[in-house]
Amino acid sequence: MKNRPHFIFINPKTTSVKQIKISITKFLLSIGFGLILIGVSLKVAIDMGIKFNHNSQIARLQNENVLLQQQIKLMGEKITVIREHIDQIEELDDKIRARLDIPPLGEDVRLVGIGGSDISNLSHLKLEDLKLQSVILNNQTTLARLEREIKLENDSFEKLLSTMERKEDSLRFLPAIKPVLNGRITDGFGKRRHPIYKRIMEHHGIDLAADRGTPVLAPGDGYINFTGKNGGYGLFISINHKYGFETKYGHLQKIYVRRGQYVKRGDKIGEVGNTGISTAPHLHYEVHYKNKPINPSDYYFNDIKFE
Repeated sequence: MKNRPHFIFINPKTTSVKQIKISITKFLLSIGFGLILIGVSLKVAIDMGIKFNHNSQIARLQNENVLLQQQIKLMGEKITVIREHIDQIEELDDKIRARLDIPPLGEDVRLVGIGGSDISNLSHLKLEDLKLQSVILNNQTTLARLEREIKLENDSFEKLLSTMERKEDSLRFLPAIKPVLNGRITDGFGKRRHPIYKRIMEHHGIDLAADRGTPVLAPGDGYINFTGKNGGYGLFISINHKYGFETKYGHLQKIYVRRGQYVKRGDKIGEVGNTGISTAPHLHYEVHYKNKPINPSDYYFNDIKFE
């Protein structure tokens, strides 16, 4: 009879001994079954651990997804506010252009814009894998357009500012006041019967009657072109006001400026006299635009008070 594995159990209380014998086959089967049970237990434990970790990741991603949706919603709300502000800026742009007599920017110009962001720079985000890709792409497209419109409006306002500065400058040089403030027009612009030659002749200016010695003022900023005697005009001054304007003053008694001097509107440049071909003290006043005489009465305003 072959030796079989056996187990001996001793009862600690009674010190009785009990012996159990088992065959090799059963012994090996028992060990194998135990190993299988351990393996299955380990597998179940590992699977449960993996599932728990997976569930934790899903929960984390879900939380991040909720936060992402909240941020995207907030971004959309901010984009709407920016859109409203830009609409107001565009409306103001149109009003300023109307005031400055400049054509408004066409809708086609605003749609095209200048420059802008390239949406392709989001390719590294692999938006096709995101459930929110349509929302993100829509926001990015809107932002790109807003960027273009902001740049366009910035360029527009720079041009408007430049135009306003030029217009302000041109207003300074415009002959906008009567050179003899209380002078009375005795002869107007155009054809008239010459008081000395007694024939119809072109009168390229107006005659402003005033007492001898009445101050003659510069009607706008400019540079003195000429001072001195000038034939029938007697003592004479001409001023270059830039932007195509030139003014001329004849029959003066005194001259207070010199050639090349810069004068401002309201500066005293001379006095009313009776020099040259003249029948009484008065100022002969001419306004030329691009070398052509125009009616001076169209370029001063009686309601302007100047001191």
